[in-house]
Amino acid sequence: PVMSESEDDSRGGGNKMKRSSEEMLLFRHYGVRLFGTSVTWLLWDIAYYGNKLFQSSFLIALTGEDASLVDIMGASAVNAFVALLGYYAAAAIVDDPDCGRVALQQTGFIITGTLFLLCGCLNERLSSTWLVVMYFGSSFFGQCGPNCTTFLIPCEVFPTNMRAMCHGISASAGKLGALIASILFNFVGERELFLFSGYASFAASLITFLTIPETTTLDLYEIDKQWHKVLNNERYEGPATDPRHLSFYERNQNRFCCSR
Repeated sequence: PVMSESEDDSRGGGNKMKRSSEEMLLFRHYGVRLFGTSVTWLLWDIAYYGNKLFQSSFLIALTGEDASLVDIMGASAVNAFVALLGYYAAAAIVDDPDCGRVALQQTGFIITGTLFLLCGCLNERLSSTWLVVMYFGSSFFGQCGPNCTTFLIPCEVFPTNMRAMCHGISASAGKLGALIASILFNFVGERELFLFSGYASFAASLITFLTIPETTTLDLYEIDKQWHKVLNNERYEGPATDPRHLSFYERNQNRFCCSR
């Protein structure tokens, strides 16, 4: 049978209301995770794109004003090679239960943040060789860490039918971070380039610890089972609510709510 136009509009309106209701439930139950994946990606892209867009400024600050174009090109090529090694290292260990996504991301943020701050604070005290080595180290641990995991984690911590939307929101936040870096870093000095990147990395490490759960050993189907229970207003008990697979905030949510 052919549906009338009014029946078709009614069904379309019902689907929109259902989708809107599901999104409200998503934000209520997974909103903290979405905040975590979005803000960590934003902060990382401030540090990452700030480095890539202004890489010549970083390298000149490290190698010295008298460095030739060949010297800067050579340092840039070595930096790209070191970053590639970081990608391969991340691929080798990201699925290791003893490491996992969250630990890899958090450790990467801490190490890159430390190296950026050292480059900024010790810029006039250390030789250019040591500064360049630290900068290369930040490239390695940036790739063997947040540049891998900020993309991967949003693919795993949300229900399947909401995953694309949540990943898109997180990625959009990352591109906003790149835009912020491309504007902000035009107005700061060479020392501040390193310091801002370091501060952004440490802030992202803290947010990772507070808001993002570990899913390395979790069957992602359990998140879908949990979501179906949420949609049906039923209680879920299973691996997805095991403390090992919850963020620090989620493990202590009742305590936070009671203290308000």
